[in-house]
Amino acid sequence: MCGRVRQADDPIDYFSFTKWSDPFRPLNTYSPSPNRPPGTHPLVLHRIGDGSEQADTLHWGYLPPWPGYKHGPASNARLDKVLGKSPFWRPLLGRRIIMPCEGWYEWTGPKGDRQPWYVSPKDGKPLLMAGIAGWEPGKEADEYHGFAIITDDAAGGLVDLHDRRPVCLTLEDARHWMDPEIEIGHALELLTTPRPESAFRWWEVTRKMGNSRYQGEDASRPIG
Repeated sequence: MCGRVRQADDPIDYFSFTKWSDPFRPLNTYSPSPNRPPGTHPLVLHRIGDGSEQADTLHWGYLPPWPGYKHGPASNARLDKVLGKSPFWRPLLGRRIIMPCEGWYEWTGPKGDRQPWYVSPKDGKPLLMAGIAGWEPGKEADEYHGFAIITDDAAGGLVDLHDRRPVCLTLEDARHWMDPEIEIGHALELLTTPRPESAFRWWEVTRKMGNSRYQGEDASRPIG
């Protein structure tokens, strides 16, 4: 799954890595966080609207405008549902975003005695998580116009942490994913070849991470 991420770098670092041209207009709305959960407003890259390269802080979590919908905002979108063009996600497929970050967190063990783990890329470069959004220019950055990160079945050693993992794209695929000129079917094909499990490393971190609001410098630091 993808319940929390580390997004603690300066936006300029993300722009430099992705060769992104937008200087990030609402810079004052971004605050770096070593422990960012859904319900907050992470930095995302996109080309929604006029097709130009843009960056905004959007609500992590999407609530559809359906009468009688009784569930909370969805922070993750299952790849099989997205590829199946589920009516929940179909309206969002034309608004594709990337959430850059340094890594994500998982938990193992029984309820009440959960051990947090941090997963990051071996090459130390930012991760580019594929997502879809309900937002468009002029709309509020609220849960009705939020975004969800796409997740797929985990494989390799990552299965020991969780049976699902975020779809992280290569830089080239990430830029294609956000390109509004690429038709939806081709864009969805990019999701079937994410960075492999062998590209990641993971380790145990402090149990203080049980608190979703914990912002200590040791949040992703190895223990033991």
